[in-house]
Amino acid sequence: MRVAVKTIDGIDSVAVSLNRGLVFIRLRANNRVTLEQVREVIRQGGFTPKDAQVRVRGTVVPDSGHLTLALPGIGVAFRLVADSQPPGVIGALDAARGHVVIVEGRVPETARGTGGPPRLEARVLSKDSMR
Repeated sequence: MRVAVKTIDGIDSVAVSLNRGLVFIRLRANNRVTLEQVREVIRQGGFTPKDAQVRVRGTVVPDSGHLTLALPGIGVAFRLVADSQPPGVIGALDAARGHVVIVEGRVPETARGTGGPPRLEARVLSKDSMR
């Protein structure tokens, strides 16, 4: 599995724990890797992908009455929803419309082809210091 995931262009390092059923992936700066690419490689290896814990840099934009996080350069967006833990994350995201931010949270594994952007259950928001 580690070798297969490492072949994706933009992956810096991969650590696999088969006992715990986890894959830890560090991406290179300015990569164009999508979560679906990683999940597809995992499926091809005979495993079932699970929820992903992510740290993502993107721009908060409105979309059909919802907030999304648009990722630059790869045409991917996540629908932003609040994680059950911290209060006020969605309000902070709403205030960050049009700004580049870094969001940490969980992207649930959902059935493919369900339509719409995948959900990102946000729990941490920080301003992007790279701008």
